[in-house]
Amino acid sequence: MKVALVHDDLVQWGGAERVLAGLCEIYPDAPIFTSVLDYSNTKLKEKFAGKEIITTFLQDIPGWSKMYKQLLPVYPLAFEQFNFDNFDLVISNTTRFAKAVITKPQTAHICYCHTPPRFLWHFSGIGNMGISELLMTRLRLYDQVIANRVDFFIAGSENAKRRIEKIYRQKSKVIYPFVEMNRFDKVETFNGCYFVILGRANKYKRFDIAVEACKKTGRELKIIDGSFSDHQVVEILAGCSALITAGEEDFGISSLEAQALGKPVLAYGKGGALETIIDGKTGILFGVQSAEALILAMKKLETTKINPELCKENAIKFSKEAFSSGFKKLVASLLYTN
Repeated sequence: MKVALVHDDLVQWGGAERVLAGLCEIYPDAPIFTSVLDYSNTKLKEKFAGKEIITTFLQDIPGWSKMYKQLLPVYPLAFEQFNFDNFDLVISNTTRFAKAVITKPQTAHICYCHTPPRFLWHFSGIGNMGISELLMTRLRLYDQVIANRVDFFIAGSENAKRRIEKIYRQKSKVIYPFVEMNRFDKVETFNGCYFVILGRANKYKRFDIAVEACKKTGRELKIIDGSFSDHQVVEILAGCSALITAGEEDFGISSLEAQALGKPVLAYGKGGALETIIDGKTGILFGVQSAEALILAMKKLETTKINPELCKENAIKFSKEAFSSGFKKLVASLLYTN
């Protein structure tokens, strides 16, 4: 069976790109089709070395990396230009428009959807965009149209599954993303008496809540953004009192990475946190997105006995082996029993 992988864009190394790398291990001969590729990103070059990567016409636009918002309406059109006539199966891995690809009846299209586009459906923490809402409305309608091109949806979480059903009126099966447990082997942990927030500083992440809470209580806060290496991330997490996730996550791989080191998580109790954290056992969930609610969670953590081994056991349930095995079995069942 000839397989093609489709990904939104290769410009940074994040959770969706980790999943893509995992899919490359399952389908080692599958080429990657993507809108644009940042050839200067050393992490991407390392992780996808030797892979055949095909980009769209957007790659040839001078300064495309600085024109993302202006080019946004063109991205779905770019994906439509790919030809998959010689493939039996196309797997799109997406939070945006990779699912816009067009396949003929003989080629199956399975979409691994982490979430419908956050910026379109107001999952990103950004409200009404004023005049830009006219464009967003058109893109939302188009997003629903292209979702109908997908033969089968696989959701990255129960949270994503609910969004897919509500927005696209499509059923899906859940296969969770994975934690690379080998990254945490033989790592010595310690209590450095600081808290950590991890990820890209997108508005929906609500880093401001963690910053305010730590400032008010005099606690140290370390911010891990996309500029840190995997080794540096592990080193910092190894010494934290807890990871803080104050935003509503689609799923929350970083929460599981902290737990893989036996560290608890203080998280806003909505979205993916409900699937990755056991309240009172591997972390503390708080119900309101505010510094005050987070401060109360910090105080509760001080009087709650968190078992590091239980944290690790919870993370192990989301291993790469579980992802690979589950994904292959589900793809087989979708292709050969439907």
